[in-house]
Amino acid sequence: MKTILTIVIILTLAGMVDSGYALQQHYSTAETSSCDFNATVNCTAVNQSQYSEVFGLPVAGLGLAGYVVMEVLAVLMLAGKGPQRRLHQALLILAVVALAASLALTYIELFVIEAVCPLCVVSLALVTAITVLAIVTTVIRGRTLRGGSLET
Repeated sequence: MKTILTIVIILTLAGMVDSGYALQQHYSTAETSSCDFNATVNCTAVNQSQYSEVFGLPVAGLGLAGYVVMEVLAVLMLAGKGPQRRLHQALLILAVVALAASLALTYIELFVIEAVCPLCVVSLALVTAITVLAIVTTVIRGRTLRGGSLET
């Protein structure tokens, strides 16, 4: 379990960097971004679109906040602090919600904006991996509580 949680912590740190850079790009006044390769692979087209904010909040900022919360949950779980069952549940729920949001935003990128942001693709990959690992930790925790012995 410790190894899995350590990986989650590393992935959430990477997500914070990725989302932080996307947030900076969202507020940038530059006409192009370092991740604009052409009209189709274009962070600016996505990050400056009407879909880059939800209720006036930048999607990248919401992503950054989500990664920070997942980081805190994983650190608390690794340290054995707090109500472990609730922490596992919260991580799993947040990861699934983040994955659902990322998939919805990917749909918007592909079929509405018709441009792909590499930063968003990285975030989708990270949140997919975090979700899988959150599921794994939940399964391991459940087996351990039922008396199974799993080495972590």
